[in-house]
Amino acid sequence: MRIPGFAAALLAFLLLAPALGFAAPARAAKPIPETTALSAVLIDAKTGMVLYDKDMHAVLYPASLTKVMTGLLAVERLSLDKSVTIDAETPFTKGSRIYLLEGEEVTAEQLFYALMIESANDAAVALAKEISGTTEAFAELMNRRAKELGALHTNFVNPNGLEHDAHVTTAYDIAMIAKEAMKLPAFRKAAATYPYTLERTNKQETRYFYNGNRLLYDEKHTVVYEGASRPIKYADVTGIKTGYTAQAGNCLAASAKRGDTELIAVMLRAEGMNVYLDAISLFEYGFDNYKSFQAVSAGAPQGEIRVKNGAVKTAAIQAGSDAWVTIPASASPSLVTTEPRLPARVEAPVEEGQVVGTMGILLDGEELGVVEIAAAEAVPLGGPLSRIGIPDGTAGRILRILIAALLALLFLAVAYVLLKRRQIKRRNRRREERRARLEAAERKREEFLRKLR
Repeated sequence: MRIPGFAAALLAFLLLAPALGFAAPARAAKPIPETTALSAVLIDAKTGMVLYDKDMHAVLYPASLTKVMTGLLAVERLSLDKSVTIDAETPFTKGSRIYLLEGEEVTAEQLFYALMIESANDAAVALAKEISGTTEAFAELMNRRAKELGALHTNFVNPNGLEHDAHVTTAYDIAMIAKEAMKLPAFRKAAATYPYTLERTNKQETRYFYNGNRLLYDEKHTVVYEGASRPIKYADVTGIKTGYTAQAGNCLAASAKRGDTELIAVMLRAEGMNVYLDAISLFEYGFDNYKSFQAVSAGAPQGEIRVKNGAVKTAAIQAGSDAWVTIPASASPSLVTTEPRLPARVEAPVEEGQVVGTMGILLDGEELGVVEIAAAEAVPLGGPLSRIGIPDGTAGRILRILIAALLALLFLAVAYVLLKRRQIKRRNRRREERRARLEAAERKREEFLRKLR
């Protein structure tokens, strides 16, 4: 058993808490537990940080933990109210089943709950065929999706976990798949459901299913934890799935939540009730030593960024998604800081939601994660003046000023012309009056001379 490097560093951080200004823990942190499963892992469900590792990459048989992937794909790919008609082959599926009949009409949701709660292999086959047409094609889909979710050593051959030498995975890979599945409300609800009633169908009477995950309900059986006997039922449990075959042994993917912190524990090849003791030990260790902290909320404003050749000079930016980090349980959130990493400017056009940079999430200077920074608004390509750094708004104001100036000049020109015309008319009128006076005087003079003659 080993603790991953960064998680180990966080544990060491706990010892330095007083010197670094952390709040003192209410009690001593729980030591690293010893688990009985051949392979085990504990992760923070929000961040994926590995908090405990016991040969987590050991390639083993998953048994019905396979159905975590089948259930994930069912929720992702199917409308759960869709009606499914059972074919002739599915009822002959081996192992745990709900004895579906040829021609039986059920909904995808009923098959999904039968898969998750009754661990029905025939329901898994029915879902696989409804999604991909054949179980072989569905297995290919399972493997592609597993790789997308970070699985490293998984090879699924069937949708239910029936024994097959090539059907293998690891505790780490199952944890990565479960982490994604638990983000889906429909999956979360089923993973935490204990009793489920499958109502009467066209072929069979009402059936009742009960979840095999004893962490959800079992107050009768006990395990010995820290020297004391305690019920298997775990108050904070939120799911997920059990599994067993002779080849795989007892397997369990379990989740539990306290406050904002949710943990996922996966145990492969455990013995009997010890699988629940392992889960309880890991959860108690995880909750006592670590916590999830939301460093940034999606959409949180992050200032502005300059835009080259844009209709405006800057664009508002924001956190592209929530950013959760795993920190020591005793750590003060005030020590979590953010570090924007942005270019000097971006080129227009800029689309709303376009990634323009990143932001590091740091704990006392140590990077815990990175979140994208995105444009909070669109910025279209600007007009000609944007090439010299004048945004469209300013360019518009300049244009309006120029138009106003031109209109003023035009008004002055018209006024000047009108004034000149008026002056010319007045001058011409005076000339006419003067000429008329002269002509009148000349007529009088001639008349006077005529009289003298």
